[in-house]
Amino acid sequence: MPDTTIRFLHSGDWQLGMMRRFLGPEAQARYGQARVDAIERIGAVAARTSAAFVVVAGDVFDANQVDRKVVLRACEALRAVTCPVYLLPGNHDSLEPGSVWASPMLAAHLPSHVEVLRDSVPRTPAPGVEVVGAPWRTRRPLRDPVADVVGADPPPEGVVRVLVGHGQVDSLAPDVGEPALVRQGPLEEAIAAGRIHYAALGDRHSRTSVGESGRIWYAGTPEPTRPEEEHPGDVLLVELAAGPAGSTCTVTPERVGTWRLLSRVVEVDGDTSLDALDRWLGEQPDKTRTVVRLGVRGALSVAGLTRLEVLLDAQTEVYAAIQRWRRHWDVGVLPDDQMLDDLPVTGPARAALEELRHTVASGSDDAAEAADALALLHRLAGGAA
Repeated sequence: MPDTTIRFLHSGDWQLGMMRRFLGPEAQARYGQARVDAIERIGAVAARTSAAFVVVAGDVFDANQVDRKVVLRACEALRAVTCPVYLLPGNHDSLEPGSVWASPMLAAHLPSHVEVLRDSVPRTPAPGVEVVGAPWRTRRPLRDPVADVVGADPPPEGVVRVLVGHGQVDSLAPDVGEPALVRQGPLEEAIAAGRIHYAALGDRHSRTSVGESGRIWYAGTPEPTRPEEEHPGDVLLVELAAGPAGSTCTVTPERVGTWRLLSRVVEVDGDTSLDALDRWLGEQPDKTRTVVRLGVRGALSVAGLTRLEVLLDAQTEVYAAIQRWRRHWDVGVLPDDQMLDDLPVTGPARAALEELRHTVASGSDDAAEAADALALLHRLAGGAA
């Protein structure tokens, strides 16, 4: 049996037409176009690496009802990918009646080298390789969506088989009782038996290798969708080689993403901490393609609170978005001397207040805790009103 070597790209979760509630109209338009433009960047990677074909492992569209402009722009962008492209319906764009895949507009404009994997019939994009899809026919299947392909007979001798599937692998799922999970055990058995040589999966938006074989991968989404995603923004270059001495699989991430969705929580207590926040926001690159989910904790004077608001207002104008992370947003008022003098407290409470003021003024190790206590006392005594 002669050696067979094949090189291809694995992508997934394009979710074209996705809307993000934290983006304003102008940034949303740019974000949506970036997801379409990622197709052309994938095409450039395919040309540069001499990839024989591209597989997209589900959720090509964010929903079955997407704007016609999204469909037409996707079709136009796919023309930039000159090798065969295989699109798998996933849970967001499953093959239900009235799906985007049944659209006459899509049929009329989809380039001839692009094929929708509507069944599990093997496709042969190049000699010695077959691509087998496991499309979602409903948004809520009641069994492992790749089970039929995993249990199929092995490919002909000398042929490598690429499975294109979609769904959560049970070893990574929060709910192992979900019926539509991809079962890792049977999938690994099929790989060990030579019935599958690579499993190209979609649904997980972070690039992830599953198991120990090195042949089960999520490519992740080409542009990030949530700050929690650890490794979005890639397409995977996969090289499979099979011959008398066995087979090998090499997977290399190729960067195609241009947006960043970040999370940051900062502690504030005065001008120094606000300077640091201003400096960090100012140093970030590509602000028009960056979203920051920001948490702020601590206490500031009235002047400090005003400065924080002015700072964020100015940076919001240049960032795609700065989202206030409500779960981590807790900024109290740090009362000044006049505010503390005006508090309606007497006796032991006034004595405690003066002791806290003295501790803050001393700059000792307890000063920060004393400042927090003063802010709390101010709120409790009604001074914040």
